[in-house]
Amino acid sequence: MGAPLVGVLRTLDQRTRVAARTRTTGLPLEKDPTGQETTRPAPVATPAGPAAALLETGDDGRVTWAFPETFSSHPVVTAAAVDPEPDDDERTVWAALEQVTTWCVTVRVWRSRPRRGSGVAEPAGAGVSVHLTAVAPST
Repeated sequence: MGAPLVGVLRTLDQRTRVAARTRTTGLPLEKDPTGQETTRPAPVATPAGPAAALLETGDDGRVTWAFPETFSSHPVVTAAAVDPEPDDDERTVWAALEQVTTWCVTVRVWRSRPRRGSGVAEPAGAGVSVHLTAVAPST
């Protein structure tokens, strides 16, 4: 694959990147902080193959992954969170896709918390491993 330092640097770059969300009118809802420009890779016909990554969530339970190559259309993405406490039968974690673009994906990991009568969901917090894969959709 690559040197471990490359993965660390990629993760740091992904955590500092702010993905601009857009409305249906195309107006940005969020902008990158001033002084930082986010460049999107040029679109390619099809990535070399399926892309995969293993990342850890930030404090808000989110992880953003910039694909190694830009897809020509929105990819098919799978995200699976690894339960940090597999022996705890009263809690579980799951991943939800929040945003998928041709160049990145944002995932939020949630965990259940037991409560008398019913359970409650809350963001999982930092340090939860998330396995991600992205493939071009078949036509």
